[in-house]
Amino acid sequence: MTHVARVKRIRRGVVAVVAAAAVGGVVGSLPVVHHAQVQPTVTAIDPASLYNSAQQKFAAGDVAGGLESLKQSLIVAPADADSLALQSVWSDQVDDAATGKAALSRLSMINPTLATSVRNITAGVSAAAAIVPSTSPAPASGQPAIVILGYGLGADGTMAPELVKRLTAGKAQADAAPSLPIVVTGGVPKKGITEASAMKKWLVANGVDASRVTTEDKSVSTVSNAQNTAAILGARGIADIVLVTSPNHIRRAAADFGAVGLKVSGSVTTPTDMAKYLKPLTKDQQKGIRLEATRAARIPTTKNSELPIPNIPGLPNDLPDTGPGLIPEIGGKILDQLLQTGSKS
Repeated sequence: MTHVARVKRIRRGVVAVVAAAAVGGVVGSLPVVHHAQVQPTVTAIDPASLYNSAQQKFAAGDVAGGLESLKQSLIVAPADADSLALQSVWSDQVDDAATGKAALSRLSMINPTLATSVRNITAGVSAAAAIVPSTSPAPASGQPAIVILGYGLGADGTMAPELVKRLTAGKAQADAAPSLPIVVTGGVPKKGITEASAMKKWLVANGVDASRVTTEDKSVSTVSNAQNTAAILGARGIADIVLVTSPNHIRRAAADFGAVGLKVSGSVTTPTDMAKYLKPLTKDQQKGIRLEATRAARIPTTKNSELPIPNIPGLPNDLPDTGPGLIPEIGGKILDQLLQTGSKS
């Protein structure tokens, strides 16, 4: 074993013993730790494992179980910003205002930017849940952008009927507010044609000035639609949008766009199956869009399941810590059900 590896093992062992003492309620001096006695991890109190367990429970619809896992994780790692963010977001789901407010207050001191994202998620989900689909152009106060969401192309690159309907609704909005810029969003090329490029071609062919239309042609889902569009509009100083999509997609999309800091000031939908979506979402029905909104805000889905290695006097402090793992965009029973509603975005 190299010197660095041996030191790193010792540091983890010290952290494990300290954490075990804290959780077990041991008071007083800790025993001397000899090299042979050290264990590299104590998985029962690993905050990353508890965080991952919470995320799995949220994806399965077990909000109470997820919040309990976060509570235990925060006992061991009370300054973990991602855990505090999730605690605040999901406390709102169960109407636990006191816990949500306390977590947000602590998060604001640790990571103000992430605290802003939490506020955006909470407000975005609430506003999205209340949307009632409408085919009428939305009133456009100020200078928002019109954002028309894509829909999967056919294998030969042709547009599906539902995408044409979205473009028709978007053009009606564009005609009602002729000074507003338009963003068409969607990648996933077929025969070298992206959704966004096909959408712009249709709009221009139907009388919309090409200079009004910006294509966002890299996204592969609603989450990346929101993330990429936010970057485009942020560079122009635009924070409000009128969102155009299908009735079965509008609330999920609005929650995602709200989570990335774009205010959905209006929405227009196609008429497709509208009667099924006229009632605002109940609190229980908001779990799916809340989960996806946390993905849009880039809150990690998983963390590396190792005890964190703090700075310990007398031990090297330049050993690399492991960060969060790759962030899958969509997962879990809730989103599986959510994505079966008919939208291909």
